[in-house]
Amino acid sequence: MMTRMRPLCRAVFAAWALFAAALGAGSAEVTPEIRAKAAGVFAALDKIEAEAARPAHARTGQPGSRRLTFAEAELNAYAACRVEAEGGPYIKEAVFKLLAGDRIEGRINLDLGKSQASGIMAQKQDLLFTARVETEDGRIRIHMDKLYLGTQAILPAFVDVLIGVVSRLQGVEATSLDDWYDLPAGVLRLESRPGQVVVIY
Repeated sequence: MMTRMRPLCRAVFAAWALFAAALGAGSAEVTPEIRAKAAGVFAALDKIEAEAARPAHARTGQPGSRRLTFAEAELNAYAACRVEAEGGPYIKEAVFKLLAGDRIEGRINLDLGKSQASGIMAQKQDLLFTARVETEDGRIRIHMDKLYLGTQAILPAFVDVLIGVVSRLQGVEATSLDDWYDLPAGVLRLESRPGQVVVIY
């Protein structure tokens, strides 16, 4: 069976992008302080990508032998920059808590706008989740354990149905929470520790 792979940002944002449904507003502004905190992650990923593009004989070290560790605050700053660039119009903030054993918790702050909420649901919502992250050979998959919109529990299978509906409406290939996605170029695996993520390349 052929494995579907997509960029990492789509994996991270797939679960909540369906709630935004590409309706046309902008994300919150990322401050210079947040950009400065994220700069090390962006620089490291650029360096890893450049190293991966070199011929095998010109690379330093064997693939998988090098590691970089980033603090939770750096990852959250990086996520804020990605949300601003790619997170969809109603996603205002994404905050992650890194736990041991490749587990994460997250909170996604959504603002649907008055015209979209229309009394059906609150204009501002938090999407909360707990998940286990699996990575191998430059790919990542996120296994959702629990998912809530505000205080309402949502089944991950129901989210997959909604993603499919929104994807068809937007004319793009449907994704699933169970899909494999590409990690940034050159990154082979990720490991989480309490308050830290380890990038293996």
